[in-house]
Amino acid sequence: MNLWKFDNANSLYYALIDALAKEIEEVLATGKKPVIGLSAGNTMIPLYRLVSENEDRLHVSQWICFNIDEYYPLTPENESRSFVNFMNTHFYGRLEKGVAAAHYLDGRTQTPDLECAQYEEKIAAAGGIDLTLLGLGMNGHIAFNEPGSEFNSRTRMVDLHAQTLLANFQGRQIEQRALTLGIANILESKKIYIVALGKSKTNAVMHAIKETESRTCPASVLRRHPNATWFLDQDAAQLV
Repeated sequence: MNLWKFDNANSLYYALIDALAKEIEEVLATGKKPVIGLSAGNTMIPLYRLVSENEDRLHVSQWICFNIDEYYPLTPENESRSFVNFMNTHFYGRLEKGVAAAHYLDGRTQTPDLECAQYEEKIAAAGGIDLTLLGLGMNGHIAFNEPGSEFNSRTRMVDLHAQTLLANFQGRQIEQRALTLGIANILESKKIYIVALGKSKTNAVMHAIKETESRTCPASVLRRHPNATWFLDQDAAQLV
């Protein structure tokens, strides 16, 4: 596990772009398109802006993208809060050349189990995920693998934790469930970058990195991964 600490968010994001550029070049050198697992959430907004500003350097037009989670069920009334909409607003809509392919878990499906199984098949057909970009929930969740998730869990429908609902919707009762890659799927990614900023993430970072591996903090399983790198600002890293 690699731990990178930065004085501020700005320096973190620029270092992340440099690291991402290196990883993309290494994948392209093998003769294949890079397969990237993408997260939504406020932490990723500055990153996606910088990626769009470095579109050619990062060879974004070669990316095969898989979003790692989505609210469920999506309806015409709530689609504006979907991660499809988030990604179009903050990433894809900023690109001049676009990406090679963009995949999402379908939050409108009437058969969520089948959708999850087919999503895994799409990832496998693409050759597996080369790099997953993860945020970190205040309760230690990764993707929407909430506290209590089994470490061998795979893509599935989940109930969202009360703390996640509070953080994402400010206490309004909106979407209660989601579709998400499982912890086992995330660990199958060849490399993982985890980004955490701010005092609200301090305890989750500490539990994930320093305390005993536990299902109460799903992110603690990331220490098992041979190529996981944490990008932390000064506030998030203050207990590690």
